[in-house]
Formats: sequence, C-alpha cells, structure tokens
Amino acid sequence: MTPPEDGGEDHLRRVTRAMVVLGVAGILLWGLLRSWTAALAFGVGALTSLAFWTLHRVFTGRMLTPSVRRRWLYGFLSMGKLALIALVLRGMMGRYPAEALPLALGVLLFVAGILLEALRLMFQKPESLPPD
Repeated sequence: MTPPEDGGEDHLRRVTRAMVVLGVAGILLWGLLRSWTAALAFGVGALTSLAFWTLHRVFTGRMLTPSVRRRWLYGFLSMGKLALIALVLRGMMGRYPAEALPLALGVLLFVAGILLEALRLMFQKPESLPPD
C-alpha cells in the first residue's frame, strides 16, 4: 500500500479530529468535575485553538506559492493568529478571571492534537524500508 500523495492533508485531518474529540471530552469533564463556567472557558479556548489551527492550515497552504509577495502577505497574516489568541485570552480573563486553567488548556488543544499525531506516527510500522 502506498501512502497518499496529498502533501500531508491526511495528517492535518487527523490532528483536527483529535482536537475536536479532545475538545468535546474536555468540555464534558470540566463541566462534570468542576463547573459549567469552567467548561465554558475551556470551550472558548478550544474554539480559539481550532480557529488558530484552521488559520494555520490556510495560511501555510497559501504560502506555498512561487510568488514572493504572496508568501510575505500570508507570512504577515499568520502573525494574526497570535493576535487572535491574545484577544481571546484578554477578553476571557477579564470576564472569568477564576477560570484561567481551563481556558489555557483549551487554547493548548492544538498542541495536544499534534502530539497525539506524532505519537501515532512514532509507533506506526513503516510501509517500506529505505534503501541502504
């Protein structure tokens, strides 16, 4: 079986699926084990994380172009991803200062998704051995 020639789209989809599953599980766990306000904060963080990941996928895909101007444009636009997280954190911390931990964990959901995919790849059996 040969790997698909999609430029890594399969991995990106798996990371997105892992983020969604972890997000739903986190909302339920925060809601049941702590409070529904904590679950709301985690959910906002998780949605921000998904938005960050989606912007990353779009901007990175668009940067793969021969046009230097477009690469610079999408490079600068990718800096907006950081502004997105900063704005959400600032707004939520002003509204719910006691829910810093669930909010921060929700924002870090994309890191967990990437780590899960890395672990899956680490234990995956190679399909063919590289030549000597």
